[in-house]
Amino acid sequence: MSAQGSRIILYPVAVADQQQRLVQQLHDVGYSQVVTAKNPDHLQSLSVNESFAALVVLFTDASLNQKKLLDLLPSPKSLPVIGLFSADCARFDLPFIKACDEVAIWPCSGQELNYRIGRRLSSFASHSSTGQDLFVQMNILGNSPEFLQVLDQVSRVVKCDAPVYLDGETGTGKDLIARAIHYLGERKDHPYIAVNCGAFPDQLIENELFGHHKGAYTDARESCDGLIAQAEGGTLFLDEIEALSPKGQVTLLRFIENMNYRPLGGDAAKQANVRVITATNESVEKRVEAGSFRKDLYYRINVMSIQLPPLRVRAGDIMLLADHFLRRLQTRYQRPDLELHPDSREALKYHDWPGNVRELENMLHREFLLTDGKYVVLAEIEALIRERRHPCSDRRMQEMFGQPLMKAKSCLINEFEQQYLAAALDRAKGNISEAARLAGKERRSFTRLLEKYHLDSCRYKVCQ
Repeated sequence: MSAQGSRIILYPVAVADQQQRLVQQLHDVGYSQVVTAKNPDHLQSLSVNESFAALVVLFTDASLNQKKLLDLLPSPKSLPVIGLFSADCARFDLPFIKACDEVAIWPCSGQELNYRIGRRLSSFASHSSTGQDLFVQMNILGNSPEFLQVLDQVSRVVKCDAPVYLDGETGTGKDLIARAIHYLGERKDHPYIAVNCGAFPDQLIENELFGHHKGAYTDARESCDGLIAQAEGGTLFLDEIEALSPKGQVTLLRFIENMNYRPLGGDAAKQANVRVITATNESVEKRVEAGSFRKDLYYRINVMSIQLPPLRVRAGDIMLLADHFLRRLQTRYQRPDLELHPDSREALKYHDWPGNVRELENMLHREFLLTDGKYVVLAEIEALIRERRHPCSDRRMQEMFGQPLMKAKSCLINEFEQQYLAAALDRAKGNISEAARLAGKERRSFTRLLEKYHLDSCRYKVCQ
């Protein structure tokens, strides 16, 4: 990102804590300088006299809904305008909303915000981004064959509108891939709604999905759209689909079969226009076999399937991702001098990464903040790698490693032979001839080994 591309003008019509949250999100995704315009004149001066990537207008204060936001637009329009509106405010000042180059409902994620700014930068500069460019803008990085295969599948999936099923361990980036499918497809200008199925209260799942009309139940003082209506025209992403209760599975199946739903308290069914993407970090197939997940629902959601590889099989991507996260941290905390220690860089290659990309990012973030010197040291995985390279870590083995090689080797061979002979006698119930046969040795040489290690076959005889 260029120096210009890392600078944002922010004009907040919002409460202070919302403004601070947005600034932090912009910093997190690489926009190092966020300048807050104090008033329309200040905004005009900034947009004309300085170089910025975009103007972001945050509008969440419903008490100011009569403000003429159109007056805020720089004249001439010299940079893209991203409008962020709370759900309560989105209905106001419609002309201004139409004048924005991008509009999103606040709060939204930093990744989505970064994508929207990047997309408008590309179009504002009069050239279109390639699919790979958009992947990079959304922090989807990887050059390994396993990951490039995933990106190829995504490129194919966006050309159709069928349900997509994402399967991958926790931390492999299922939400990022779901966003890519949405923003690279025909629905990119419509909402992207993501929800974790584990957060659905069983008794309220129909209300969460379908919404309700005023008076539908005791506390329904106002009508409220459900997740499906919020995603109308766009994409509904259901993460951790395996967490759905039996009732939730029936509810979702009924909707997916014909894309019809009825809000609670409503008289007529509504036809939805949404794309459904589901994801799991467990084996839904095993749950189907065990009878805890409906087979018919599994077949409905698993039309187009993408398997996300774990980080441990993407060896070529580990350093690429680590350097990417490190650059973001350097920008966010204004510490460009901090580097990853060479020993830690080497250790990255040998760690199993059970938490995948999320584990890598969080570990780097934690150690970056704890670093006082020049280097970021990943002491935790360095210790694990050292232990893995020396699996025999008990005191006896450590003492043996301190001996000359030939002496240590002889001790290990003697110990192995003694344990093997004892096991053979035990299997043969003390019968030396049978034990020798099991060991593949002649009885005479087997007996000499017993004598060498002072093993008595009598102790292995079984009392009848």
